[in-house]
Order: sequence, then structure tokens, then C-alpha cells
Amino acid sequence: MRFRPGDRVSFVDEVGGGVVLEVFGRDRLRLRSDDGFEMEVPTRGLVLREREQERALHAISDHHAGLRAADDRLADRQHRRNKVTPAGDAMDRGVPLRESSDTMEVDLHLEELLDDHRRMSDGEKLEYQIRYFERMLNTAIREKKRRMIVIHGVGEGVLREEVRKVLAYYEHVRFDDADPRRYGSGATEVWLPGSH
Repeated sequence: MRFRPGDRVSFVDEVGGGVVLEVFGRDRLRLRSDDGFEMEVPTRGLVLREREQERALHAISDHHAGLRAADDRLADRQHRRNKVTPAGDAMDRGVPLRESSDTMEVDLHLEELLDDHRRMSDGEKLEYQIRYFERMLNTAIREKKRRMIVIHGVGEGVLREEVRKVLAYYEHVRFDDADPRRYGSGATEVWLPGSH
């Protein structure tokens, strides 16, 4: 695959990506990561982000995410009051399910997050799931939840490992397999700051 300066790329084996600054032959390039660092990397560890998918990944601003979180809280209060599972559109399916006021349950199965993911590459699917997970984790911390259940499924274990890599970056967060009687082996239980 040929990369050009200005191309947006994602890392194959890590979360994140960046913008290509300079290409050195066919096998190395210099990029500015999403975190703002410049680095020289081999091209074999990168995939090109399609511009249409890139726009879709960044379509929600922080302001809209805050509005969505407020909607989530309102829907949660209504759900508890009515004891009925709200049916809704594709955006509502991504709303975290809450077991109780101090626990957030998040399902990362793509069928729950997107109407159609057939045109996405495996790397783009994984990146979308991880970005969604990080937003929900930050929401849970901001809302002072004590516990979070992350449903990632079993599969080949790639999503599970990526979720746990993200969690390892957070100080004062502990995690382990969730209750196998309830979730099988496809979920991780997270204890958030202040809960242990």
C-alpha cells in the first residue's frame, strides 16, 4: 500500500493512529500521532483510514456527546420509573444498560453500536469499538460510577485484549473477568476509582 503525506492512518496492533508527514521509500514513514507526537514507523504496521469512515468516526462533537450523556441519564430515569425497556433507533442501541445507579453495563458488539458495518475493515471496526468504550469509560468515571461491565464477547479475544490495554492506562482502575454465571467468558468487570 502506498501512503502519501496527509493520509490518515491507524495502527494495526495498537489503538490510535495519525497523519503521514513524510514517506521514506516503501517501508517507512514519519507521522504525527493523534496524541501529537512525531515518530518514524514501518508501513507494515499501518492501515489507511478511508475518508468517509474517518468522518463517521468523528461525527460526534464533545458538545453532542454531552447532550447524548444527558439523554442517557433521562432515558435511564424513565426506564426505572416505567420498568420497560425503551425501543429506539440505532443510536439508542448504543446506550449503556445500567444494572443499578452505581453500575454501567456497556455492550461493544457492533450490531449494538451500528446499523451497518459491512463496509468497514476489521481495523476500523476495532477502532470504532475501542473509541466507543473509551467514551463510555470516561462517562462512567465522570458520573462517579463504582463499577462497569464491558461486554466484548469471546471471539478471538482481540477486542477483550484491546479493552484491557486501555484499562491498564487508567490509574486506580482494577479489572477482571465478569461473573461467568451471568456473562459467560465474554465480559470484563471494571472497578472504578473510589470503589475499592
